[in-house]
Amino acid sequence: MSAPAQKPKSDRYEEILEAAAECFQKQGFSATSIDTVARHLGSTKGRVYHYFPSKMDLFNAVRDRAMEIAFDGIRPGYDTDADPIERLRLMSMGHARVMMLRHSYMQVLLDGLQMQRYGATTEFQRQAMARHLAERNAFETMFREVLTLGADQGVMTIGHMSITLQSYLITLNGPVFWYRPRSDGSADNVDAIAHDIVRYAMRGLGIDDNDNTSTISTGA
Repeated sequence: MSAPAQKPKSDRYEEILEAAAECFQKQGFSATSIDTVARHLGSTKGRVYHYFPSKMDLFNAVRDRAMEIAFDGIRPGYDTDADPIERLRLMSMGHARVMMLRHSYMQVLLDGLQMQRYGATTEFQRQAMARHLAERNAFETMFREVLTLGADQGVMTIGHMSITLQSYLITLNGPVFWYRPRSDGSADNVDAIAHDIVRYAMRGLGIDDNDNTSTISTGA
């Protein structure tokens, strides 16, 4: 299970994505325009239009990149040859750190997925939404696989899988709603916050992350 293959992009393309992510995060989709992004860049609209013919194209490109970032955050833990608890811990730490370190992208990603409830009005939008939902499902499946292994081995408590999975991921997604990068922040600080989030989430599965052992002898 993996994210779609990434293609190298120019520095200018990346600068536009970064600026757009910040604008969409701060102002929302409706209030952000190509003009807004161009002003944020200190550039012309033409520079943005060279890569993105419409605001929706730009929005979808930011969401695509955000999904790539999210997959990159959890893949090392998912791919490691370790027991389910350690794999889940590493995946969760990677995800929590990404939610803070790539805050604007993650906000846009979650906002975009929320937009599905209102429906898509064009075929282009429907195709983009279907792609993003498929990627989200693939992302969640990676966590589901590890949770299932943990339950099968009796080291995690899983009730209804879908409820447990969504509740777990909501906890990891939490920093999008309350974390704000600080000028005096450090990687160590982010790691400490991520560890607290992950420890809290894993205790809901009967796992004491302090000593990497489970407090529950059998899975549900």
